[in-house]
Amino acid sequence: MKKIIFMTLLCALLLPVVLQAKVVYLNEDEYKKLKKNERLNYWGVLESDLAEYQQRKADAIAKQDQYRATIEELNSQIVAVDTEYNETYNRIMTKINVSKEDFGTIENKIATYQNSLQSLNNMSDKELWNNHKKVMGIIEEYKTYRQTNQAKVPDFRNQFSDLDNQIMALENDIERVRPKYYEDNYTVKKGEYLAKISGYEFIYNDATKWPIIYRANRDQIKDPNLIYPNQVLKIPRGLPNSWKVYRGECLWRIASYPEVYGQGSNWTKIYTANKDQIKDPDLIYPNQVFEIPRD
Repeated sequence: MKKIIFMTLLCALLLPVVLQAKVVYLNEDEYKKLKKNERLNYWGVLESDLAEYQQRKADAIAKQDQYRATIEELNSQIVAVDTEYNETYNRIMTKINVSKEDFGTIENKIATYQNSLQSLNNMSDKELWNNHKKVMGIIEEYKTYRQTNQAKVPDFRNQFSDLDNQIMALENDIERVRPKYYEDNYTVKKGEYLAKISGYEFIYNDATKWPIIYRANRDQIKDPNLIYPNQVLKIPRGLPNSWKVYRGECLWRIASYPEVYGQGSNWTKIYTANKDQIKDPDLIYPNQVFEIPRD
């Protein structure tokens, strides 16, 4: 009875071992306790497991030969691709006329832009906008350099790709922090007049908008037909939230300006928002500063 129980337990122990192709080895004392039949069963399991290992080894050797052939084929393909790459690379370098000696200059240029962008990324929104002219200068300088042959060297493709993404993000940040109204400066050159300046694409791209520049600079322009080289003019951008009254203006005229409402009948908006200083809408005075409500 004990022998049956022991054999049952031994089988229960060895069965999962066989299924998992793993042997639970018995120590010398455990082995001596086994009966003859039990030892035969134990050795049978060992032999079965060994046979399985031998088969697995044979399969692995067969696959090793197969993989070795595949590796050799892949290596030959790598050599072919490397050859084609080197030929193409040399053609590119010859075409753009950049040598290895130029790499140091390119690396320094990349490092300069990376440092500049890192410094700008650490700025607050207010600081970023206060330095927006410097920022735009860096962006334009980078875009100009990006078109040079040095920026086309394949070795630096990843670095320039990263800089491209950072520049794009910086442009988005500048647009995000841009106030609804601000003023640029423009220095007058010889032969220029307000309509010509207004017509420049980077100003308003519309010569008929010259009065906007004139009204923003009435403190220094007495006659809109007379401006002088080296005068620094304010160029309004967006719609102002306040307005300083000049001689001869009324609420209707102010409301009719395109930079205010572009429609004289909207004068009531200005009047309603400034009743504390406008007792009579027909009487306003030079140097009064009115709030211009925006929806």
